[in-house]
Amino acid sequence: MRYPALARLLLLLGVSACVKEPVEWGDVSYRQSRLGDPDARSAVMSANLPVIAVAPAPCIRSIRTAGAGPDLFRVWWASRGDSSGVLSMQHSRDRGATWETPVGVESRDKGRRGCARPPPGIFYDQVSGYLHLVYFIEGSDGAGVFFAHSMDNGKMFHAPVAVVYGNVPSDASVAGVGDSVVVVFEDPNATAPRIGIALSGSAGHIFEQRGQATPDDVRAAAPWVALDHGTITVWWKTPDQSGSPTGDRVGYRAGVWR
Repeated sequence: MRYPALARLLLLLGVSACVKEPVEWGDVSYRQSRLGDPDARSAVMSANLPVIAVAPAPCIRSIRTAGAGPDLFRVWWASRGDSSGVLSMQHSRDRGATWETPVGVESRDKGRRGCARPPPGIFYDQVSGYLHLVYFIEGSDGAGVFFAHSMDNGKMFHAPVAVVYGNVPSDASVAGVGDSVVVVFEDPNATAPRIGIALSGSAGHIFEQRGQATPDDVRAAAPWVALDHGTITVWWKTPDQSGSPTGDRVGYRAGVWR
């Protein structure tokens, strides 16, 4: 882009130069939470979790998994001695019976949150073999939500791409089909809790479209997302006054990616 300062400002604001929303959304609906909804009860996946030498305190509640068939991936935060974070990933080819050597994904975090940080989001596209991750860090060049992806089943990750800049720790989720990638995140720059969205048609190498996934009058936090061909579905929890998700009521809406 010829105007890097403008590009960074747009990332900071979580908007794109195009005013038109990239998704034609349907109505908001609600349902009760149910088995299979994302949550923090991930200790079951901590079996044989390796200790990373540079970050000896693994954050068990941050473990998130994705997979298909025999392939299973897990990603987690670990805390350094100064309470900054390191993000690592492991691949299993036998649904978790054994695990390969962990791969370092992100080590630029300068925050001092220890394990009190949002868990990462993870998605695996079995057809393409792409593995997508989203996460919040506080780096030397600014805090925000970043995206990293592997195009070879987690062997190597491309350089992270900024999704949105903002100082407020933000939960995020990702889904993808081939080169189409969708990221939803708690908007760190909004005056009220809402969910932003970023879309890529280039496997996440850049995010060409941005918008808002929840209406202005709907308070939303802790989102997750699914992509089925051109249909995007976003779910979220209703936050309390402190911004923490509460209760077992889940909001959701679907839309068509234009």
